[in-house]
Amino acid sequence: MNPNDPYNNTKKTINPLTAMVDGEVTIFNVQRHPFGLIGMYISFGLLLVIVAVVAMIAPGILTEYDSDLVKRIGVAALLVSAVFVGIFGFIAHIVYYGNRWILTSDSLTQINQHSLFDKQNSQLSLGNLEDISAHQDGILAHMFNFGMLKVETAGEHSKFFLTYCPRPNEYAQKILMAREAFERGEQYNNQPANPSHPSGVNTNVPQQ
Repeated sequence: MNPNDPYNNTKKTINPLTAMVDGEVTIFNVQRHPFGLIGMYISFGLLLVIVAVVAMIAPGILTEYDSDLVKRIGVAALLVSAVFVGIFGFIAHIVYYGNRWILTSDSLTQINQHSLFDKQNSQLSLGNLEDISAHQDGILAHMFNFGMLKVETAGEHSKFFLTYCPRPNEYAQKILMAREAFERGEQYNNQPANPSHPSGVNTNVPQQ
């Protein structure tokens, strides 16, 4: 795995469900692509621009009121809006990046952060994974290399999915490689896929 990957921070991984067994290793800890935050940043930026414009033109419109008072109220409104944007932007940032997947050589954990105090954790054994797929729809998804990563199972949680997943095809391949190694009882080895193998997974890994 790439130690410089900004989305794969295995050194700081805290898996809320996994009790690591002997020989189990963390393969990746992937968070969402920052592209998904652009809409929020634009909305908050427009809010600040609107408040700033209103504060600037208000003294010329509200001529029946004291000009200095109107200016002070406009500045106060702009400061309150900036604080509002900062607080809610910080919360949205935490919630957005709280959604992540953690893959180990034994299991896949999905962490869904719905709000600041609403988090759902689900875990699957690699032996229960039935279908792994990656979807990239639209020009922007291909330009910035993000998409949806989805895993289907036959268990209670029939589908795991991570929206705005960076490099979804690469992470889907890592899950496939980990599942193949798990099913063969071999140690996971992060090597390039072997084209001669039907699964596309490198089979040159040592036995446990």
